Amino acid sequence: MILRSLVRILAILIALCRGYVNTADINRIAKDLKITYDVVRNGVLTPYATVTYFANVTLENIGSVPIPAAGWSIYFCHHTLIQPVYYNATINQYIGGGLILSGNITLTHVKGCMFKFDPYNGDNKLFQNLPLKPGDLRNVSFLASNWAISRYDVYPNWYLSNGTHHEIIENTKSPDVTFVSPHKTFVEFMRGIPNDVMGIPPTPFERYRGYNFTDLDNIKSSILPTPLKQMIGNKTITIDKRWRIDRDRFRILSDVAKYLQKSIKGTKIRNLKSTSNKVIQLKMEQNSTTGNPEGYTMNITANPDRVEIIGNSVGGVFNGIQSLFSLLAFGGTIPTMTITDEPRFGHRGLLLDLARNFFPKSTVIKLLEVMALFKLNKLQLNLADDEGWRLDIETLPELAKVGGRRCHDPEEKTCLFSQLGSHPNGSGLGSGYFTKTDYLDILKAAKDRNIEIIPSINIAGRARAAIIAMNEYSRRTNTTDYNLHDKHTEHVYLTDTLFDDSAINPCMPSTFKFFDTVLKEIKSYHTEAKIPLEQINIGGDDSPAASWLNSSYCKMDGFTGTDPFMRIKVNFTTQIAKIAAANGVNLSGFEEFFMAWPTTDPRGGPLVPFDVSRYPKDLEISVHTRNSQNDVFIQRATALSNNGYKVILSQSDFLSFDHAPEADPESNGDYWAIRFIDPLRVFSYLPEHRCCNLIPDEFTFGKMPFAPYGCIDDSNCLEAKQPQNVTGMQAQIWTPRVRNEEQLFGLLFPRLVVFAERAWHRAPWEASYKVRTNVNEDFPVPDLAARDADWARVASMIGHRELKRLEAYNVNPRIPPPGARNMTYKDANNTIKHVLHTDVAYPGLQPQVQGGKDQWADIKPATDITSLNMRVLNYRSRNAANNRYSKVDTYVLERPRNVLEKLVDAGLIAPPPGIDIPPGFGTTNPSTDVPPIAAV
Repeated sequence: MILRSLVRILAILIALCRGYVNTADINRIAKDLKITYDVVRNGVLTPYATVTYFANVTLENIGSVPIPAAGWSIYFCHHTLIQPVYYNATINQYIGGGLILSGNITLTHVKGCMFKFDPYNGDNKLFQNLPLKPGDLRNVSFLASNWAISRYDVYPNWYLSNGTHHEIIENTKSPDVTFVSPHKTFVEFMRGIPNDVMGIPPTPFERYRGYNFTDLDNIKSSILPTPLKQMIGNKTITIDKRWRIDRDRFRILSDVAKYLQKSIKGTKIRNLKSTSNKVIQLKMEQNSTTGNPEGYTMNITANPDRVEIIGNSVGGVFNGIQSLFSLLAFGGTIPTMTITDEPRFGHRGLLLDLARNFFPKSTVIKLLEVMALFKLNKLQLNLADDEGWRLDIETLPELAKVGGRRCHDPEEKTCLFSQLGSHPNGSGLGSGYFTKTDYLDILKAAKDRNIEIIPSINIAGRARAAIIAMNEYSRRTNTTDYNLHDKHTEHVYLTDTLFDDSAINPCMPSTFKFFDTVLKEIKSYHTEAKIPLEQINIGGDDSPAASWLNSSYCKMDGFTGTDPFMRIKVNFTTQIAKIAAANGVNLSGFEEFFMAWPTTDPRGGPLVPFDVSRYPKDLEISVHTRNSQNDVFIQRATALSNNGYKVILSQSDFLSFDHAPEADPESNGDYWAIRFIDPLRVFSYLPEHRCCNLIPDEFTFGKMPFAPYGCIDDSNCLEAKQPQNVTGMQAQIWTPRVRNEEQLFGLLFPRLVVFAERAWHRAPWEASYKVRTNVNEDFPVPDLAARDADWARVASMIGHRELKRLEAYNVNPRIPPPGARNMTYKDANNTIKHVLHTDVAYPGLQPQVQGGKDQWADIKPATDITSLNMRVLNYRSRNAANNRYSKVDTYVLERPRNVLEKLVDAGLIAPPPGIDIPPGFGTTNPSTDVPPIAAV
């Protein structure tokens, strides 16, 4: 035993001297090295007026053996550029090839979000790295671009490498990035002080809304999304296993009849008389009341007990079935009624990003199941982007084999280099793709649920996975048939994702051959599934100008003039459109791909689309409009629809569900378009009053004093000349920070349910939002009371019914923390009483208060706390089953302070002159304007 110990110590001493770390050492260090990431302060200005934040990474040895001074590297994904002032944009690397940071660590940029820490190994003795002894720690501090206001701004799975072996550092493995210190202070969670008011996390006081929710009994006969017309009778029927399903000899309804049968166990499918009792009758016929293809009528009658669903199409019948399911959620007894219904939009969709992080077939099918519950009918699968290619194309196997895998391969011959916290060994969410069989299964599952799958292959500025994969294809085949990148051109650019090689060359003939080959193969998959490919989405993010203008191929094509970049762009879109048309497939993409902007050509502009007549006449082009930062971009949907494009509304600051649902630095979610998107914001989106949707992130884009209620002046609002061309709405969820299924569904739901309501149902209160027609008058005031009452109705249905339905599918929606307010009353004896009021975001959730360490108790909506000696209470919400909970929040029983007071208390700003900031005290001021305590 002693000899073994001496040998081990000798081996360590040799490693320390030689700087050699073997596989066993790497594995040990991965367990012994503890990483802590601290955001010290946001809003730090550099000498070049660049906004940065100050961060510190602590390297601590929690083991019993020294960590060698050399022979290892730490690889990690960082969401923004580190030390941007010292970054050389002409070589896309730090000045000198590396930057020495505190802690004697050398920093280099690898590619994309990946950076590397190396112990300093140069000749300068001042920076000589020493072994990290047990118990010692080393601080590595730096500035990084922009902000880090959320725990989830930092990526997991930092890993060690000795060049041949790689191991994830143990304490960085959690998908909830627990190695990041909590953001507790204003300088940690605000992008700037005092302007970023949206960045302040809500307290229970601010969460308290006091909505008048609809009670359960009045919800049972309601349907979500809201039907066009619903008349409820005064009788009831009970549906059970003795009922039969009759599709009235419509063979085309065979699949939906089987779908219905599986959901109501024990029922049989039979051909029966029109007067038969206990029958669910499915029919297809054109209804004179609603000509919409997805419209339906449903008649529920007693004596005989029958449910008759008549659809204008198979989709219409399916929608009627979903309304029946909604009624049956509380049991088999339902009232008699008549429903006439049709959707507001024909396209009611969701974009699921599978390129950044991959989710398997089982997750996609589970998503399809719950989308169908709410009559959503389009699922766009983002299958190719910078960080991954997710569909096997048998003609080009490298796309999936190389582009569908992320690992530690600096030469990228076997995989894409690790990104976004993916595992260095090629496992985990960073890797994976659908085989042909997987894709066919998804197509069939979608068809059974009246959902169209729209494949999305980014063919513009975010196409690095395809580029790298086709480089490997060229090496294997010794051809350039499918090259997407001009190797003979000097490309000097850096994208927002820190890549310098992610833009497809738009002038190489092989680019168009590649798109045609991929499109043909995807179409053949659909043909084999007997489900036609209706459209292909090609992304459309603008490419860096340098990537095109420096191309030798583009120069050979003679693109010159006022703005050669725009000439290249319009030629590229035209060629792509021709290929789609030749394959009989419609085209869709983001607005940037079809706009003559940005440009120096006076014929272009931010509201000038390429003339739709330049594209093939038999090709339908659907454009997804996302941008809404100002009163110009917000009108692109109208500009495009007026020009003849079909438009899908996908406004990012309302409908991007990768965004955080509230400004909580400890909750998952991004904030690239706006700090947060709560369900009420989704509900308040105005698809047909788009000039009243100007409510951007105030910190990023400033306040809009000229647009109260989100509305602008009529003189600045484009006239909608072809409103019928706005054909749909689509939500989106991008997944760079979504690391498991729990996080995915927690971000999607219940916001996707709210989205379904707005995409299907036109609420009466929407018409009260109006632009101003006379600049000398005030803006019209919308009916906010009607909106809030409608929201309380929808939230009641979500809470009483939809949350449980989602959980039944193992889809766990986010549970928001409760609200709380400490109110002061006088009772009948004129005695002051302190009452704690609590509420929840949705009825059916239950607020709880913490007693002991692990003791939680339900709390009533109003509780007398006059005799309570505690100053701080811990709160959370639970679901109806009492097996899932919200985050724990803290409520301080004192007078609530506004933002100004909080910043003064923190010492971050001085009190404005002439304003007295009063001290805090235990309760609100006594008031006699409320009912006595006995009535609470």
